[in-house]
Amino acid sequence: MDVPALQALSHNRRADVRAAVCAVETAMLPVPSAHYRALAETPLRIVVEQILAASGRTLLTVGGGYLSGYTDEIRQRLAHEGIGVLPRDDRAVLTLILLFSVAIPRASGTTQPEQLWTQGTPVPRDQLKGCQVPDTVLTSALQRLTHADLVRRTRTGYVLGHQFLRLTPAVGAELFEQLILLADPDSPLAESIRRRRARPTVPMAPAPDHKVHDTP
Repeated sequence: MDVPALQALSHNRRADVRAAVCAVETAMLPVPSAHYRALAETPLRIVVEQILAASGRTLLTVGGGYLSGYTDEIRQRLAHEGIGVLPRDDRAVLTLILLFSVAIPRASGTTQPEQLWTQGTPVPRDQLKGCQVPDTVLTSALQRLTHADLVRRTRTGYVLGHQFLRLTPAVGAELFEQLILLADPDSPLAESIRRRRARPTVPMAPAPDHKVHDTP
């Protein structure tokens, strides 16, 4: 890919940037900035962002570190084309885990909004079976979701997998709002979500260009 800011760097700084890109693209957990110079130094981190953007990816700040994920525009395009869309049974089981692990505990105040998606309340398998999901469907769906790292099995139940750490803030907020509308549609929070969504949106001004300079 052609990223002029990368080519303008010295050999060592290019290596720093490529190492950081590889780390945020492959890590399971957020990558601490202290581990990579190109994440710790703002000018180099901007180059990391440009490289990711050239592939439809974006740099995410997660839990004190960094990961990468698809941009909102690319996510919408992939979903529109049916790429990466889960089968119906998998979506149903994943929705239940989202509700019981994250949405309901957050709405009730038992977990904090700033907690990561993966730090939700474990959902026992019996609780999922109690939602009238056939056992064979539940078993197969949980196996596929676990393999995709969309859910993770703990000692006391299922929580969301590490892939949820790669959601952009906009997608995370939209997903949580959808869960609130589904779980408690008559609540004041759900009503405020509907009112806000009914208001017309104002286009945002384009972000200014960044100038990137090499660092010693």
